[in-house]
Amino acid sequence: MLYLALSCLQGRPMSGALDELLALGPDGVQLTPGNHPTPRFAERVAAVRTRTHHGFSFTHARHAVWRDDGRCAVSSDSVHPPQRTHPAAATFFDAEHPVLETMYPGYALGSGSELEAAMSRGLPLAVDVSHVFLQREAGVLGEATWRRLQDYARVVEVHVSKNDGRTDAHQPLTAETFGLEWARAKLRGGTPVIVESYLHRSPADARRAQVALFDQDRS
Repeated sequence: MLYLALSCLQGRPMSGALDELLALGPDGVQLTPGNHPTPRFAERVAAVRTRTHHGFSFTHARHAVWRDDGRCAVSSDSVHPPQRTHPAAATFFDAEHPVLETMYPGYALGSGSELEAAMSRGLPLAVDVSHVFLQREAGVLGEATWRRLQDYARVVEVHVSKNDGRTDAHQPLTAETFGLEWARAKLRGGTPVIVESYLHRSPADARRAQVALFDQDRS
């Protein structure tokens, strides 16, 4: 299933963003933090196939995800691990939590060694290929770990967007985007893929092109 993240139009009212994204023809929408709550949105989205991510809330723009003691405060399908400066970073790994997303330096699971540890423990992962690219460009993720991650049996989500290797810019995808071909293969194999590109300034045809990159891979 191909999902568009609500954060593709982050900062806009939830209902309006949902309508604009559904018009592009995805299989579903990932509910993400950062949009302004709108009345009766839970009812509006009830008929839509959804996945929830990180600190999404129907009533607030975002919800705190990690408690200081390392416990997770949400029950989303996937979450970002805590930032390294957060008290939870010391203990979250051994607590119960939803699926953890691969991150980049500054966050837990932001290096190849941490990803190796997560895979060795058999943790389910949401692989964000743009975050993997940031790790590679920062020199903290080697090719062997990236190959292991691609073959890892417990990848339960794939997140895709583009960046320049320096910041998590959520740029629109191109055919040459790092990790895109692997993401398309995972989609063909049944793994949910979530497009997280910012589309605020993209015209309608450019938005549709983001979905069209996956048309041959959708069942």
